[in-house]
Amino acid sequence: MKLLIKYTLIFILAFVIAGSIAYYSVRLFTQSAEEIILPELTGKDIIYVLETLTGMGLNTKLHGTQYDDTIPMYSVISQDPKAGATIKEGRDIVIYISKGTKENIVPDLRQLPLKQASILLEKYQFKKGKASFTYSLKTKKACIITQYPAPFTNGLKGSSCDLLISRGTPPIGRVMPDINGLNLKKASEIIDNLQLSIFNIISNKDLNQDYGVVLSHTPKAGSYVTAKTPITLIVNNSEKNKKMDPDKLNKFILLTHSLGPGFLKHHVRIETDMFGPIIDLYNEYMKPGEDINILVPPGIKTKFTIFIDQQFEKIIIIDPWDEDNDTGDMNLWESLPLQFYQPISPDLVKN
Repeated sequence: MKLLIKYTLIFILAFVIAGSIAYYSVRLFTQSAEEIILPELTGKDIIYVLETLTGMGLNTKLHGTQYDDTIPMYSVISQDPKAGATIKEGRDIVIYISKGTKENIVPDLRQLPLKQASILLEKYQFKKGKASFTYSLKTKKACIITQYPAPFTNGLKGSSCDLLISRGTPPIGRVMPDINGLNLKKASEIIDNLQLSIFNIISNKDLNQDYGVVLSHTPKAGSYVTAKTPITLIVNNSEKNKKMDPDKLNKFILLTHSLGPGFLKHHVRIETDMFGPIIDLYNEYMKPGEDINILVPPGIKTKFTIFIDQQFEKIIIIDPWDEDNDTGDMNLWESLPLQFYQPISPDLVKN
């Protein structure tokens, strides 16, 4: 017990001695440090203040920023200690910096492109608010028609500015024509001539109508439409609910078949149902090695049967309702002579 008391007294004595030494060291240092009269910093630019205080051996402590209607942005609003105070080197000087006026003049964004207007808003410390779009005869596409708050009014910095943006000139209105009962090619030509756009082509099956004719369409005949109105055509086909890419209506297909080598001309006959009933599309004699070229109108399902010298050669079926999943090209189905054989009577051959 006596030993514990002895060590406790020694520890207390050592602590008192160390504290006394530290106290007198700091007091000696502060007494020996040079005294400085703090200058007026209010209204001064922050760069000037930092250079001045550093040169005087003082430490600058930024305590915060706030709006001020009289002190310019990035200048000192207040200081602690105050100007004229006598202080020692190494002291901390606490300052507040101005963010400038709380309000700013709203810039005029009218007729400016949206990108340029956004840059100008950021420059004046505003944010882009709600954007609305409409057609305009006087304002170019993607330019500002009007704004809120109005130009040249006062607005709080950091507040939003709502914009009305032009979509360009309004589209020309049309009356949707009645194209029911027309074949798809003729219907698409009428729609193109009116500068309208086909958005969907969907198949349906009606045994009382010819294949390839328009069964119905939306919008209905007599409706108000524009170039941006999506038009859907329901077209008669052997299968329901198939879709055709409208781009196929603008693409002709060139079929080519080469004749084999030889010395004598070949008799070539090609049957097709392209125009409805089966007819001879081609019935002539051709030289060996020549190419048979057939230009197929877009958007129709048709079959070609080729006979060479009264012998069946092949069948080619073009179906715009089918697509090759790898290439997206029109699906061409060709038969082989061993799979399809159709003897032709010499009496039926046209010379």
